[in-house]
Amino acid sequence: MAPVPPPLPWSVRVQPERTLLLCTGALAVLGGAWCLVSALGVSPWPCVWKSCTSWPCAGCGATRAVILLFSGHVADAWAMNPGAVLLVPILGALSAYAALVLALRREPWRPAWLQRVPWRAALLLAVLGNWIYLLVSGRA
Repeated sequence: MAPVPPPLPWSVRVQPERTLLLCTGALAVLGGAWCLVSALGVSPWPCVWKSCTSWPCAGCGATRAVILLFSGHVADAWAMNPGAVLLVPILGALSAYAALVLALRREPWRPAWLQRVPWRAALLLAVLGNWIYLLVSGRA
């Protein structure tokens, strides 16, 4: 029987949590700056996709939806871009989990059933569904 290799060090096992925190932190800083500039009435630059095709991109209305969401207008934010409205609490919860794992030096939660979910396909379907909503609604 082959010997069992030793487990990976903790710092390697929590690499996905570190990456998640780094990416969501950068997204929060950049998104916050973008929302602040947009809320002040300054348009940083137009959407290249919409300028070229006249169709909304998959993220069209996300900035306005996040501003509406944080202003307490949840229904209006949902109508503007439901994908952005769902993404904010999901990323917040995942970031809180990752921060707790790293701060408390706990083992990351990796259930076997979660590893069997086809995440790439689910994410692609979610983005396509949100984009179809934006195309059909004409709100963005």
